[in-house]
Amino acid sequence: MAAIDLARSHIERCLQDVWDVDRVVPDADGDYCYRIGTAACYFGLDGHEPVLVKAVACAVLGVKKSAKLLDEINAINQRCRSAHVYWDNGTVLVEQSLFAETVDRASLSHAGQSVGHIADDIGQMIVAVFGGRTPIDGVDLAG
Repeated sequence: MAAIDLARSHIERCLQDVWDVDRVVPDADGDYCYRIGTAACYFGLDGHEPVLVKAVACAVLGVKKSAKLLDEINAINQRCRSAHVYWDNGTVLVEQSLFAETVDRASLSHAGQSVGHIADDIGQMIVAVFGGRTPIDGVDLAG
């Protein structure tokens, strides 16, 4: 069995325990989706060696890149302990990577909660100041 297949099986089992469900089903991209507040979140696998588990949360959609936005993102990154925030093609994302072979329930839960709460915390502020909308219950405040 390939390392990616072993990692997927392990991650699914951990998510079943963390989310207290009998089964988790990946979406069409192979990701495991969830939400925290206004943030759309997912766990995904990066199959390159070493295999990584990525916890990703979308904070804002449809926001234009500007020097001031990138300055704000940089300031947020200076305060983040284990996750990083970045702008990608109109989207502000929060991401944390873990080595798949070291993941356990606690580290997976922590990474998922961390990126989700950061995205939820910064999403509405970015929308209010720079435009765009949050992915869940989105509000377009800056037009």
